[in-house]
Amino acid sequence: RTLGMHRVYNSAFMNMLKKEENQKYRETVKNTITFDPQVLKRYVNFMNNPDEETAIAQFGDGDKYFGCCTLMITMPGLPMFGHGQIEGFTEKYGMEYTKAYKDEQPNQYLVDRHWRDIFPLMKKRYVFSGVDNFLFYDLWEDGHVNENVFAYSNGCGNERAVVFYNNKYEQAHGWIKTSDPYAYKNGTGIEMKTRTIGEGLNLTNEDDRYCIFFEHRTKLWFIRKSKEIIEQGIFVMLNGFEYQVFMNIYEVKDTPDHRYKILCESLNGAGCEDIETAWQEILYADLYSSMDKYINTVLPKVCLLKDTKKLEAILQDSKKEILDFEKQSLKVLKTLEAENK
Repeated sequence: RTLGMHRVYNSAFMNMLKKEENQKYRETVKNTITFDPQVLKRYVNFMNNPDEETAIAQFGDGDKYFGCCTLMITMPGLPMFGHGQIEGFTEKYGMEYTKAYKDEQPNQYLVDRHWRDIFPLMKKRYVFSGVDNFLFYDLWEDGHVNENVFAYSNGCGNERAVVFYNNKYEQAHGWIKTSDPYAYKNGTGIEMKTRTIGEGLNLTNEDDRYCIFFEHRTKLWFIRKSKEIIEQGIFVMLNGFEYQVFMNIYEVKDTPDHRYKILCESLNGAGCEDIETAWQEILYADLYSSMDKYINTVLPKVCLLKDTKKLEAILQDSKKEILDFEKQSLKVLKTLEAENK
C-alpha cells in the first residue's frame, strides 16, 4: 500500500476467495480503507493469470465462480479477465507457449451466463470503480459478524448500488446498517468516519418516503420504507455462494392514494417484475377476480351452446357472476374517467 505504484496486482483477491479465507480478505479491505480508501482504486483484481491455474480449475463454473466474478467487477479498482476465462478453457496460457495444445471449444453455458449476469454490470463500472461513495459493511447474524458475507454500497452522481455475496456453502442471514470505519481527509488531517446504509443511499428520514430498487440477477423490483432502512438497516438472506446486486435505486414520495404504502405492505418484502404492474394488480384486484370467475365459469358453458333455452338457463344461473363482472368493469371505467379529467 505504500509502494506508490499506479496499479497493484491484487493476488490476495484470487487466493483468499478461492480458499474461502473470507475473514482475511475482508480484513484486507478494511485495513486498506482505514489507511486510504484511494488505494482500492489501484488494485487490479483477477481470478487467474498465466502463472496460476485457470479460473475454471480454481473456482469451478457454478455460483461460486459467478459470485467471485461479480465481486471482481463491482469492487473499486480494475477487474482483469484471464485468457480463456469467459470461455471456460482449462489449458494454461503464458508467454512460454507458442500455441494452444488443446483443441478446446467455448463452454456455451459459461459464455451465455457472462452475457446475462456479468457483462451488463461491466457497462455500469462507473458506479463501482470509485471510492468516494464506497462503504463496506459487516453482516450481523445472531449477535456476531458473519465473515463469509461481503456487503458494500457505492455510487456515482445520483446512482447508487448495493452488493451482497456469501462466499461459503452455508446459508447466511442478518442485518447490515453501519459501515466499517474509513479514513477521511478533512483538510487539517485524517479522521475515521462511518456512515449508515441509509446515508449511503441518500435516503430521507420521513414517513412518506419509499426506496425502490432493482435486483440485477433475478430481474425483480423491491420496495422498502426509507425510514425503516435508516433506523434498522437492510435484512439480508443468502444461500451458499448466492450474490445479489441492487441497482436503479431511487426514492419516491407517497401519493395521496397511498399507493406506495399499500404496495410495500402488500408485497411484504417480496419482489415483483414491475412496480407499476404490481400496483395495477392491487388496484384492480376485484375486477381481475370477477373476470376470472366469469371466464372460467360462464364462458365455457355458453361458447359452443346453440340451444337457446339452455343458454338462457345457464345465463340465469350465472347471473351473479355476470353482474359482478359488469359492476367491477363500470367501477374501473369511472375511475379511469376521473383520472383523465
